Amino acid sequence: MLVCCIGVSHLAHGQKGKPNIVFILADDFGYGSLNSFGADKSLLRTPHIGRIAEKGMRFTNASTPASICTPTRYGFLTGRYPWRSSLKFGVTAPVGALLPDTERETIADWLKERGYNTAAVGKWHLGYGVEPLDYTVSVSPGPLDLGFDYHFGVPQNHDDKLGVYIENDHIYGLRSKKVQPYSGSYYGSQYMGYDAPQRVNIRVMEDLTDKSIEWIKKQTADTPFFLYFAAVAVHHPITPSDQMRGLSDCGPYGDFIQDLDHSVGRIIETLEYMNLMENTILIFTSDNGGEIPGNKPHAPEIQAINHGLKINGDLRGDKHTIYEGGTNVPFIVSWPGKIEEGSVSSDMINLLDIFATVCDITDGELPQSKDIAPDSYSFLPALVQGSGKHPRTSMVTADARGMHAIHMEEWKYIDDTPPENFPESRMNQLKDFKPQLYNLSDDPGEKYNLYEERPEMVEKLSAELNRIREAEYTR
Repeated sequence: MLVCCIGVSHLAHGQKGKPNIVFILADDFGYGSLNSFGADKSLLRTPHIGRIAEKGMRFTNASTPASICTPTRYGFLTGRYPWRSSLKFGVTAPVGALLPDTERETIADWLKERGYNTAAVGKWHLGYGVEPLDYTVSVSPGPLDLGFDYHFGVPQNHDDKLGVYIENDHIYGLRSKKVQPYSGSYYGSQYMGYDAPQRVNIRVMEDLTDKSIEWIKKQTADTPFFLYFAAVAVHHPITPSDQMRGLSDCGPYGDFIQDLDHSVGRIIETLEYMNLMENTILIFTSDNGGEIPGNKPHAPEIQAINHGLKINGDLRGDKHTIYEGGTNVPFIVSWPGKIEEGSVSSDMINLLDIFATVCDITDGELPQSKDIAPDSYSFLPALVQGSGKHPRTSMVTADARGMHAIHMEEWKYIDDTPPENFPESRMNQLKDFKPQLYNLSDDPGEKYNLYEERPEMVEKLSAELNRIREAEYTR
């Protein structure tokens, strides 16, 4: 297998050297929300993301490590199951401490060590600094301590209470240490009121895209670069730009999806105008499935569904849940001259696997140390050979409460073991949680629980899940 990986990886080292890598991570973006994954063009249009699919490969069985934001972002950066970190459930708080250990190698560290310029632009939601943190002084340690040369970010969520951008290790445009809380955010709490430019929700996607393009324009063909662009779309509040408002045919939610597509198009066009596209790998995916707020009948997501949009396709569940609608996401990769145009793979992959794949591309082999990308597998053979089988044979996914499911071949077992340190006061949230077994090949909508009928499969998958939990790495 190693010889095979070295052979295909050698493709990365052409006359132009190592490829640039642009990783675009949408927020709460469901499996059925792209035209290339089934969204009806009469409802919304995603031509720019569609071009990535036309020029590259769609993965139809790609999952996130969790059905909520912070764990997935941690997993992507480290190639490590997020529940191996100190965060066993939920997400980092709006002013929480930096989650990733600065001593652990990240994908940005790896690329920077190999001569790449690196940037993280967009939603961060991995915390900053060490608590208690004075944001008016510095937010370090942060992205600059995890391998990124440049950072411009939304600290936590779209319309979080901080209300400002972070640039590198400081509040962007901070004028003084004066703090005057005011008004209220989407989440009900007051904005912190830092003396700095406040984010304007309908302009956040444009601002983040502008900063990404500014950074790309500083790059040259002589030095490879890695851009991690983390969009805030389509996380609530649903705030399409003035430019896009009313242009879809399923309401503001569709407009916001088109804002995301427009941002992707602007990035692609910049790469093309700079003559960098031919040596650039583009990856588009989401941090988890789309959210369907069942208790808000007038929410833009519900309006879009009423128009006919299947946000998560025909999958069961949505963001936060243990079901496929929460973790199965669109995943598209293009690489001119290396990936067959318009190709499709049904290989089981996880966002964790991006790290090992990047290692394979840059070095022609995987890291010798199991501490680097410990749960990540390279899917490069599938990308450049088409029929090359991805070596991942099982994976664990989690919901917002930290409950685990294991996928193996066509089977999915959902375990009912509460996560470590789950608060006793919240145990009532799990009182109706039952172990479940599904055959996703026969039952992709997870309608028929086979837990009682197939005890031998429950035993097999449960044993594999416990083995993975107890191990320090799986690669």
